[in-house]
Amino acid sequence: AAEEEAEAEAEVEAEVRLVGFERGKEAWAMSLAERLASQLKKKEQGNALFRRGEFERALRRYEASNSRAPEAADLAKAIEAASCGGDEEAASAANERKAAAEQVRLACLVNMAACQLRLGEHGAAAKSCSAALDIAPGSAKALFRRGQARLALAELSGAKEDLLAAAKADPKSREVRAALTQLKAAQGRAREEERGAFGGIFT
Repeated sequence: AAEEEAEAEAEVEAEVRLVGFERGKEAWAMSLAERLASQLKKKEQGNALFRRGEFERALRRYEASNSRAPEAADLAKAIEAASCGGDEEAASAANERKAAAEQVRLACLVNMAACQLRLGEHGAAAKSCSAALDIAPGSAKALFRRGQARLALAELSGAKEDLLAAAKADPKSREVRAALTQLKAAQGRAREEERGAFGGIFT
């Protein structure tokens, strides 16, 4: 019995040998198609993390996705080369890749803002939304989330402009209507504080 106990307590040692290691390609070494595929993969990873409530990790994935996005200059060169060569099919494919890359980048920027809002990074969220609006000026989500960020930063005039534009772009959004209600309450508090400040001067 004593021998059995000794055997049970005996340490087990194992040697692990690395027989192979393959490093992923750096973005600069990828073809346009590979960069687009990597960009999309990082975005999907970010989405999965976001759904699990892991907002910091999701944010890093979205940032990584945008860093993998094909450069606009490279996409333009591919389109120009295909057009000059008379290859309409290649030109069409290059244009589709450009549009797809922009859509993924737009989605990542809006999703980055969603993460940043949840992490209390309101200034960063507003910047992410502004970058998204450079791509799609009428994006209801980008307008809404920038409005939320500006509301949290007490930038009430900017928040009002964004939220009204978001409401116009998506009239059925309950989130936007709720944010407008919050804005109205914040404006009321600001007016009360202003009256109190000026009232103190003349008493």
